[in-house]
Amino acid sequence: MPDAPTDNRHFYRDLPVDRDFEQAIDTFGHTSLPDDWWVVVADIVGSTQAITEGAYKDVNTVGVACIAAVLNVDRSIAIPYLFGGDGATFAIPDCLRARVEVALRGAQQMAQRSFGLVLRAGLVQVADLRQGDDWVRLGKSRLSDSNTQPVFSGRGWEQADRLVKTPGAARVRQVDPAAGPAEASFEGFECRWQNVPSFADHKLALIVVATTADGAENLAVYRAILSKIRDLFGHLDACHPLRPNRLHLSFSPRKLAGEWRVRSGHLGWAARLGYALRLLWQNLMGMILFAGKVDTASLRWSRYRDDLVDNSDFRKFDGALRMVLDASAAQSQALTTWLAERYAAGQLVYGTHPSSSALITCLVESHAAQHIHFVDGSDGGYAMAARQLKAQLKSRFTASRSTQLI
Repeated sequence: MPDAPTDNRHFYRDLPVDRDFEQAIDTFGHTSLPDDWWVVVADIVGSTQAITEGAYKDVNTVGVACIAAVLNVDRSIAIPYLFGGDGATFAIPDCLRARVEVALRGAQQMAQRSFGLVLRAGLVQVADLRQGDDWVRLGKSRLSDSNTQPVFSGRGWEQADRLVKTPGAARVRQVDPAAGPAEASFEGFECRWQNVPSFADHKLALIVVATTADGAENLAVYRAILSKIRDLFGHLDACHPLRPNRLHLSFSPRKLAGEWRVRSGHLGWAARLGYALRLLWQNLMGMILFAGKVDTASLRWSRYRDDLVDNSDFRKFDGALRMVLDASAAQSQALTTWLAERYAAGQLVYGTHPSSSALITCLVESHAAQHIHFVDGSDGGYAMAARQLKAQLKSRFTASRSTQLI
């Protein structure tokens, strides 16, 4: 008689938490995902072109809305995910697979209907990745007193991304928006803040991947990068892309259009108009509460902007170190020079992109505690930095093959 399936739906919730980010990226302390879990990859097809044409906010909006759709499938189960600028990567237990596919189809239809964008999505089971010796591991870091953030490691995440983006790849459950029921809740998705201008010269989107053949050496590379950033920028507060006193709610219809199109795109015009008016009213009330530093029984509005900064994902790790930093031109140049030297030495590949401001997109389950705020460069910082990184990877691979042929 076969063994009963193990109920591991709370695998991520039960992982131990590392308070220090540098400790959390120590991949030797990470835990392998259960074999029956799934890696879910979602991204915008042609995102770089869309960003080049000025649709960076739309790309960012759809990426975060997709996260909302997946998390809202079952809020009782903690789902690890990371936002990549033009999409997201998740890990889900097998018990959620069918419902997540329904939600992803709903997100795909919303992306096409409201933004004219194609959201690609697919799932690969962890057991299939491990058969190819592509491990999928997780850690967890403390983001704030009320929130944690996953840390990914292992080649399986990258392999799942590659498989989902390869037409006809085996072992992939591709999600077709027209192949079944489609229903997504975007409850909690918010995009109500003005862009945050640079406090120095620009916001620098940075992606770095260590490329040595030894895990310990790669960890040393990442720690050296964090140390160099401390040397150049000082305390973390000095290079954080957000500051409480520089956060302002927006009343621009253009800025608020992203949330409006996501949350009301399926409604009739009367309901859509009502949502727009309610959005403006809520921002007006928020501005009054912030200005008066009003605290209520349920929420300390005087602290909300501080909490927003604490709960922002301006740095993360998914096998690549990703950060958005507030930087001067001199700091960016010094960091880029240092990275270029290590690229030449074969230790890493990297991508950077400067933006005039930071774009904030939010998921709010509860204003009192459970709210996460995604930070990116205002003109597609992460996506443009990724383009440079991919070019370096391609150049290194080509050079390596040329050497082998000589």
